[in-house]
Amino acid sequence: MKYWLASVLLRILGLLPLPLAHALAVPLGRLWRFLPWREHPVIHTNLSLCFPDQTAAWRERLHRQHLVEMARLALEAGVVWYGSLRRINRLVRRHQGWQAVEQAAERGKGILLVGAHYGNWEILPLWISARVPVSALYRAPASEALDRTITASRQRFGAELIASGSPAMRRMLARLKRGGLIGLLADQQPKQGEGVFVPFFGVPALTMTLVNRLARHTGCAVFFASCRRLPRGRGWELSFTSAPEIVSGNDPCEAMRAFHGWLEQRIGETPAQYLWNYKRFSLRPGGAESPYPPRKRRRRRT
Repeated sequence: MKYWLASVLLRILGLLPLPLAHALAVPLGRLWRFLPWREHPVIHTNLSLCFPDQTAAWRERLHRQHLVEMARLALEAGVVWYGSLRRINRLVRRHQGWQAVEQAAERGKGILLVGAHYGNWEILPLWISARVPVSALYRAPASEALDRTITASRQRFGAELIASGSPAMRRMLARLKRGGLIGLLADQQPKQGEGVFVPFFGVPALTMTLVNRLARHTGCAVFFASCRRLPRGRGWELSFTSAPEIVSGNDPCEAMRAFHGWLEQRIGETPAQYLWNYKRFSLRPGGAESPYPPRKRRRRRT
């Protein structure tokens, strides 16, 4: 029942003109700062770690701006989940570097698109799948009903979803070797022992090596991809950047250092659009203590 109600709400939100939705996000984001949200300490910690040279006032402004961008992301969900292809095409104002991706596809090369939780990352596979076949890696939710809703939304223009897990690597390798296009987000923290520590804004961050393994084993073309939100509700700008050869090299640390360098540059353009409420640094080198404050447990009513 709750997923049905959420679906109805998202469809209603999808009817709003994007400029109006983005304008409504401003008071919502400002109000959000004063609500007792458990992710506020996470945002504060991340900004303190990544921008230690900035003043506390600067980081607080970015914190508030980030909440406005998160409100915009939430209000865009109606378009993302239920919007027509015509509307999404109209709202994607620019797509820099896409021609290079098309040229690689025409040569029969496997293509790996590597993105991050920046801007509205959900737009990328929707827009791409209407042009070329694409398979996207995703983490399936525990709820089967929610998984069906997510799958139907993300696959409505032709994309294929690959659930993360042990078979995912084999499926992605097979598609890349056949000249397919794979998309994944590489800024999520893997489990301890399944990644390497690579500096992100100068802070050691446990980082997945999947990008390097796929590129090294298949010789595919690798592109870094992003979707930036444009001001005043004008839509989105897609960017596709050819990754340096080191991403396909034998050193996974250097490969992911190149990815972080690209991501830091993108974040520097619009820092509020990154997902700062994610615990990116919770696993530390040598088993050191997490920098994030422990969450307060709710008292049970007696």
